[in-house]
Amino acid sequence: MKKTILLLLLLLTAMMADDSDAIKSLYIYKTTESSLSLNEVKRRDDLFVKIEKYQQLPDNSVTNWLKIVLKDDLKDGEYVIRYAPMEFDLSSLTTQQRMRKLKLLGNSHKISFFYKKERDAKSYYFRLLPLPVDHLTFREDYYCFAQTVEEFEEESNAYIYYILFCGFILGILFMAALYNGAMYYYNREKSFLYYVLMQLSMIGVLMFYTGLLHYENGVYEPYNFISLIASFCATLFVRAFLGTAKYLPWLDKLLLIYLFILIFDFIYLSVVGISLLNKWQLYSFFSLLYLMVGFLRIRQGYKPAKFFLIGWTILVLSLVLTEFYDIPLFLVTPLLLGAPIEAIFLAIALAYKIKLLQDEKEEQKELLIHQSKLASMGEMIGNIAHQWRQPLTHLSYAVMNIQDAFKHNALDEVYLDKKVDEATTQIEFMSQTIDDFKNFYEPSKQKEQFSVEEATQSVLEIMSHALKIEGIEVDLFVRSDTLLYNYKNEYKQVLLNLLSNAKDAFINNKVDEPKILIMISDSNAHNGWIVVSDNAGGIEPQNMNKIFEPYFTTKESNSGIGLYMSKMIIEKNMGGKLMVENQDGGAMFTLIF
Repeated sequence: MKKTILLLLLLLTAMMADDSDAIKSLYIYKTTESSLSLNEVKRRDDLFVKIEKYQQLPDNSVTNWLKIVLKDDLKDGEYVIRYAPMEFDLSSLTTQQRMRKLKLLGNSHKISFFYKKERDAKSYYFRLLPLPVDHLTFREDYYCFAQTVEEFEEESNAYIYYILFCGFILGILFMAALYNGAMYYYNREKSFLYYVLMQLSMIGVLMFYTGLLHYENGVYEPYNFISLIASFCATLFVRAFLGTAKYLPWLDKLLLIYLFILIFDFIYLSVVGISLLNKWQLYSFFSLLYLMVGFLRIRQGYKPAKFFLIGWTILVLSLVLTEFYDIPLFLVTPLLLGAPIEAIFLAIALAYKIKLLQDEKEEQKELLIHQSKLASMGEMIGNIAHQWRQPLTHLSYAVMNIQDAFKHNALDEVYLDKKVDEATTQIEFMSQTIDDFKNFYEPSKQKEQFSVEEATQSVLEIMSHALKIEGIEVDLFVRSDTLLYNYKNEYKQVLLNLLSNAKDAFINNKVDEPKILIMISDSNAHNGWIVVSDNAGGIEPQNMNKIFEPYFTTKESNSGIGLYMSKMIIEKNMGGKLMVENQDGGAMFTLIF
């Protein structure tokens, strides 16, 4: 069985020129005799086969001996041999050469030794340790080269900058995940959650690619599992962000099929130890689905899809360059650059989507508020009808009296003037009623100074008949009138909402002696405060924190927008405060200005 293992070539390795390598050539010898000594191996020198610096490891079922031949023109000094991903337990280096053995980041190892041309040999033999046999998904090679300590230190310093750069990139991705996690917490938009999970798993993938994480004993499963999780979350994100189920149902079915493929591969990897998607390098192929979805959503006019398509195109391109061509960009893995660029564009796309969602919510909210106003105006029209009923009756009597007096020749100028005055009075009352209702629901465009008592009396007059029919008693207690410089009509609208809610509560709870108390007062700390309380049973404790939320209602015929509107009017438009609490068997609303 061939043994291969993922090679994590360091940045400094890629930058190193061939003439910096102190190794002239490499040879391998494989034997079934596991107990050969160094001297016996040296006598079989003609059995060693020359190999390249980067080459697939030989069969693990036999004992492998590696022979390293140094260059002829080496100067005396300390040298460092870097190799991966293999290990040895026996070597021909002498004690005088003071060999030191260290393990570097990932699967890379190094040994340092002193070389003296007149004293030491040019060829060295190493018995390789058998590497664990596992299920493999990559065809990769080992490497082995030697360099001076100065060269090693110089390139190690370069590697430090590389690690710092990797940390910077991964930090960007982590901050993007943290930001989107906060956005999900406050907006509860699923696409943010999926994107956070995708970014966190992408961080894990990149840590393997960069060598910050490595494959213990050649085991690939952690990397494969993380890759599958990243693809799974990415697919969920695409479906949620672009709304494929609603706008592209046929493509959504393909994405669902891909999700099932990922689940199958996850199970297959857990049982067999092989990821088929990784083995056949299919991630880039399936990523094209995301690009197709983004392109089609742009054609449908969905603007956030533009940023999605740009970001995902960059990510897919970097993935292709990494998986198939291994072309470095600025001496780093392309995926390491593509991931943060994609994160930036996707952050813009997500922010754009939130803006569109907020605009849509505002439109829906305005529509519901408008519908609520229309419903209330229907009720108000009923109040107008009741308010006009008595004046119309008086007008009818006045006309009948004039007609009757005319028939009996009793219609003189004095009687006629009297009846005309009565009719005019009733008509003026009806006209004033129309004026009171006319702009009641239109928000005041300018602030004005008004008496809270007079505005409250005006609302009570409008509601008087509706309250009287239900047998609701209203007491207005004015400790001291308050003059407010604010929006008069908006205050009246809020008070009307509170009285209407109290009336509905009396009807629903079938209160025997319904009563509403309105208190008006001023205060040293505030311009004024108004208290509206009732004895309708109060608010359920579990609903107390929800009472001012939009669309919350305990009544089937109510939109649940009235109290929300009232709080917004008082606190956003009028700069006051609206509070509620239960007291004396009912609810007590307090308005503070």
